[in-house]
Amino acid sequence: MKQKFKPIVNSDLIGDYITIELPGFPGAHPKPEPCRVHYLTMGSGEPLLLVHSVGQSIYTWRELMPMLAESYCVIAIDLLGFGHSDRPLSFNYSMDETADVLIKCLDALGVKKTHALGVTIGAVYTMYAAVKYPDRFMKVIALTPGGITDKMPKKIRRLEGPFGVFFRELYSKKDFQQYMPLFYYDGTVCTDTVIDQYYKTCDDHASRQAIMYAIRNFDEEYALDAIKRAGREFFIIWGDEDRMQPIKRLFELREMLPESVYHSIRNTGHWMHEEKAAQIAEAADRYIRYKGEET
Repeated sequence: MKQKFKPIVNSDLIGDYITIELPGFPGAHPKPEPCRVHYLTMGSGEPLLLVHSVGQSIYTWRELMPMLAESYCVIAIDLLGFGHSDRPLSFNYSMDETADVLIKCLDALGVKKTHALGVTIGAVYTMYAAVKYPDRFMKVIALTPGGITDKMPKKIRRLEGPFGVFFRELYSKKDFQQYMPLFYYDGTVCTDTVIDQYYKTCDDHASRQAIMYAIRNFDEEYALDAIKRAGREFFIIWGDEDRMQPIKRLFELREMLPESVYHSIRNTGHWMHEEKAAQIAEAADRYIRYKGEET
């Protein structure tokens, strides 16, 4: 009988820490900078790394992680700048820096090779890391890979522009209450408790700055060009009621990345891993074990 694991109930510091070292860069931060990364492991078996999106934390995996842990040793990390990981000074949140951080985390955890699953911007980080470091990744699942779109709330889009420094300070809990239900098909999933837990790890200057720089320096075109040239297979999953990244994007990616396997899930939105965790876990497990079928 498979072991059952309890859901993650809050966004508190629930895991452990590893320490990685950033190389620094010329100018204000030329020396290497040690950084603590908060992580949580659950289950046993082949490793499966979970990579969240900008502004999220391990908490976003509260439903999916225990299900995946029935078959895998699941490793969830708080990316630098988010959750309970450090907000480093010598980090620009670029594609290459983030890919390098994922590898540094695997090294610190003693993981030589892993499956991986990422969501939205985190999915693109994961896909890019897999083509930059192909020997470190096995099967890679990408949930709605992509960045900021014109369908997203204006305040989020403005973080990309020249006035992002100003708008980063305007995010209040009221904004979270207004915007977060839009990321779900069933807005009732986004309860006051969920909003509280998300806001808890974003309600300070350093966290908002991390969100701003991560959005501003997310280069989707650069990443997709490298992913396309690599010709690697991914398992790309989309919610058919995604209002932030409409499903037409799946068909565009199908043309761009013909080697990949595609799957859609009905009646779910942008954060489908929270709404339809059981279906995501089943599809991911099937793909890892049997390669999956295109649907």
